[in-house]
Amino acid sequence: MGDVLIPSLQCGNLSVTICVRVSRFWDFSDPQDNARLLHCDMVLLDEEGNSIHATIYPPFIEKFRPLIKEGSVYNMTYFRVRASNNLYKPVPNDIMITFTNWTKLEQVIEIPPAFPTLTYSLTHIEQIHSRIDHKDYYTGMPLG
Repeated sequence: MGDVLIPSLQCGNLSVTICVRVSRFWDFSDPQDNARLLHCDMVLLDEEGNSIHATIYPPFIEKFRPLIKEGSVYNMTYFRVRASNNLYKPVPNDIMITFTNWTKLEQVIEIPPAFPTLTYSLTHIEQIHSRIDHKDYYTGMPLG
């Protein structure tokens, strides 16, 4: 497993190893041109359920996108830790991960049964209206 858990990460970390599950993986395209992919995003979870947002920017998308499968667990090293975006954070964390040309991923085959698969934060129905026009966190509605 990894050297450290997500809460131990600090801005600038490059050489530590974390073991994380890709809980969510999505593409973010230019709102003006849906064919133009701006970045790929993920929500990563460690073995204790701590979460962090991760992003792959061009030109590294072509290198890493085929290697990553939502739900899989990876040992990850040589990534950059930086302050998180101020808008539409998918998880409540002040830092985030960005992939670099040197980022290494190694898929974990034997996953401990207790390794979390999902993370979420519920907003009380009466508080949803107050989140209109507040763009610090992404607020979504369950489908189904």
